[in-house]
Amino acid sequence: MMNREQAEILLREAEQRNSGPWIGHSKKVAVLAEKIAERSGMDSDRSYILGLLHDIGRRNGSMQARHALEGYRFLIEMGEEEAAGICMTHTFQYQNPNGIYDSWDCTEEEKEWISQYLESIVYDDYDRLIQLCDVLSLSDGYCYAEKKMVSSVLKFGWKDTTAEKWKAILNLKSYFDDKIKGDVYTLFKE
Repeated sequence: MMNREQAEILLREAEQRNSGPWIGHSKKVAVLAEKIAERSGMDSDRSYILGLLHDIGRRNGSMQARHALEGYRFLIEMGEEEAAGICMTHTFQYQNPNGIYDSWDCTEEEKEWISQYLESIVYDDYDRLIQLCDVLSLSDGYCYAEKKMVSSVLKFGWKDTTAEKWKAILNLKSYFDDKIKGDVYTLFKE
């Protein structure tokens, strides 16, 4: 796996190609992932790097769900399989390709590939950690999962998969609360 400096260089290069709020968001995800990892016995450097790169597919421009696939492809070409996998899993808190807030901007063949990919893997704590931190991180700070969930529905609308997505997000929050023996929300201010 690449080191922190290499990951930060990749994000800076991506910002040159397509700047936007996603850069600040990626940095917030990385910092929060590092904090949670430190308190839960996970590798904090690894968590930071995975958080920093989870949205790297946005380097290719404005897109919706497609950024997961673009990031995966980019990092696979670099030989960064774990980080590539996080690009794919970070937006799917449960392994259903329809369980997204935004819209599909992939071809049917690409969506089918994503569906098969999600069915073929088992999430680990790093997948779960970045999924949670993605939900809690804005470009300029952090927010409670419940606020982000409601704002996402106001932005993208209610879908058949929304309730299941919400349950998965709240389960992630409880899971990491247990792992750190506290409330992850208290880490926002540290």
